[in-house]
Amino acid sequence: MRFLLAVRDSLSRFYGKYDTPVRLFLKFAAAFIAFMMIRVNMGQNEAANHPLVLLGLAAACALLPSNAVILTGAGLVLMHFYGISLEAAIVGGGILAAAMLLYFSMAPQSAWPLVFTALTLGIHMGCVPAVIFGLVGGPLLAMGTAFGAFAYYLIRTVEQYGGDLPFTAAEPMEAMLQKMAELIHVVLSVREIPVMVISLTAAFLAVYLIRGMAIKYAWIVAAAAGCAVYTAVRISGLLMLGTQLDPLSLAAELAVSMAAAWAAQTMLFSLDYKKTENVRFEDDEYYYYVKAVPKKKIRRKKRRRRAEGR
Repeated sequence: MRFLLAVRDSLSRFYGKYDTPVRLFLKFAAAFIAFMMIRVNMGQNEAANHPLVLLGLAAACALLPSNAVILTGAGLVLMHFYGISLEAAIVGGGILAAAMLLYFSMAPQSAWPLVFTALTLGIHMGCVPAVIFGLVGGPLLAMGTAFGAFAYYLIRTVEQYGGDLPFTAAEPMEAMLQKMAELIHVVLSVREIPVMVISLTAAFLAVYLIRGMAIKYAWIVAAAAGCAVYTAVRISGLLMLGTQLDPLSLAAELAVSMAAAWAAQTMLFSLDYKKTENVRFEDDEYYYYVKAVPKKKIRRKKRRRRAEGR
């Protein structure tokens, strides 16, 4: 605990001194990782695969608002869709564009939950950003989590099925329409999309609602409740749909989520409950009862200056 507090104190001082370069670097790193994940998982378009191109796009996104990462990533995904097939570009791009329009109209300030949810779902850790952003953000960030889950499963489905679509028509135009209709049917029939969207949204809201309660270790309790809600909703949904769930993967996901929540509490909301004080005061109309809980801090020893002899 003391080590993490020391790290927090050092990071706080470093960020206070170099806040602008740190923010630019973090945005660049997040954008580059997102673009590289798109390249690794899809890689259907040579023009969008070159690392120097992705480095340049990430550098540009670092200087632009956060939503530039989403728009650039959506453009890269559309290029890869076109590399799969024209039908994949039309159907997948159209659904993605509709989802982006809905996102920008409802929660345009939740770019990072969207990005990190889409990234972590690729490594089966989707609950982690739902818990973390539920602890540190507002309720509208839940929309970013939901859209991130939808975007991930849309991209995965189109990449998997968009290049080999059955058709029976002899005419090229009619065959293309049949392929597009088949791809739409495949996307709409993916059972994991509604289950994951509802699970992550419910987990986020549970964490957000509990984290502000006046209880001890509110953030840890909120994270545990969010993980429990996520587990219950996801298992219930998959059982209703007749889909199996890997228990080891789920256990690892919950363990990482709780570890991340504990680290976030230590860094951002570390309180010393042993020194809690209850204070009462009054004015002409009310009595006020206040519970004061001090923050945990590391006391530094003040350097004593040696008195110089005259």
